Formats: sequence, structure tokens, C-alpha cells
Amino acid sequence: MPTIYSATTDQAIRSAISATWASVRGASTGTLLGASDTYEEHGASVLRFAGRGADQYRVYRSFFHFDTSGITATVSAATFKLYTESVQGDSNVIVLASDAFTDGSDLHHSDFNNLDFSTPYSGEVDNSATGLISITLNAAALGVMTSSNDFKIAVVNYDYDYNNTAPTSGNNHSARLRYADYSGTSSDPQIDYT
Repeated sequence: MPTIYSATTDQAIRSAISATWASVRGASTGTLLGASDTYEEHGASVLRFAGRGADQYRVYRSFFHFDTSGITATVSAATFKLYTESVQGDSNVIVLASDAFTDGSDLHHSDFNNLDFSTPYSGEVDNSATGLISITLNAAALGVMTSSNDFKIAVVNYDYDYNNTAPTSGNNHSARLRYADYSGTSSDPQIDYT
């Protein structure tokens, strides 16, 4: 079963802090958290801050880019492997289609909302065990891997970001994720495919 690894331009983008959930989740831009990051404390997260008079929120999303130009036959199965170092709160994630990396290679602050909530590439992923978790990619993902030279995905918090539900309790619903810049390749974001 061949393995491909995420490009080292993978990283997280975070929104600004706002008291309006819709403006945080639907923001058109965010802050890049560093192309050389080896991990991000809040790789796929929703944070809730108790403010004076109103709760405030921040959303973190992670984006990954795979070179699939070497795939020359129909992909029949694929597993995305993602290393989760630690979790807090409601930390389950989901993999979504993305059109980030808009110049073909680098991630930009304007890519924060370049993902498709209507096209999940996986089901809800329980990452409570931490370590390198295996995520089965669905038929929609396999089709893109077969037909495209680039496979771009986003990993987001399932309970709140994906379901578009503002958290009403708890301050930190997060998954600490590793990226391709982490030393060695054993814990790098990777896809095994058939």
C-alpha cells in the first residue's frame, strides 16, 4: 500500500476573537500560525471565552496538501493518518474538502474559509486515544485522489465548527496536531492508499 505525505506548507489558521459566532465561523481571513510549525496546540479547535456580558469565540482549522500526481489508477481505498498529541473538551474532528493553497503550494491567511462544509471526506473522528489515528476517507475523497494531481483537505472541530453550533459550556474544545515539519516522517500527516 503506497504512502504519500503532506507538504511542509501544511499548518493551522485561526480566526480573530469575536462575540458573534457567525462572524468567527464564517470569517474570510485568519492568522497563519507558521509554515515551520511542528505542532499546533489548537490545530482543530473552538475556543470559548467568558467575556463581560457576552461569550467570545475563536476557531482554529488545519489544512493539508498532498501531491497525488503519481497516482495513475483508480484509488479503491485510502486512510488519512493524523497525529493528535492531546485533546481537551469536545475535540472530535472531521476531514473536509478544501480549495486552500490557492497559488498551488502555499497557504494564505485568506484560505481560512476555503473549505467545503457540504463535502465531508470522512465521518466524525474520535481522537480521544491520541497518537497516530487512522481516518477512513470516503468515496468523494477517493474520486479526487484519482482524478486530480492535488488533494487538499481541512481538518476542523466536529461538534461546533462542522455543525455550526456555538459552544455554551467549556472554554477549550481542541486537538493538538502535528504537521509535516515534525522531525522524521513516522508522525507526519500521511495517506495510505490502494
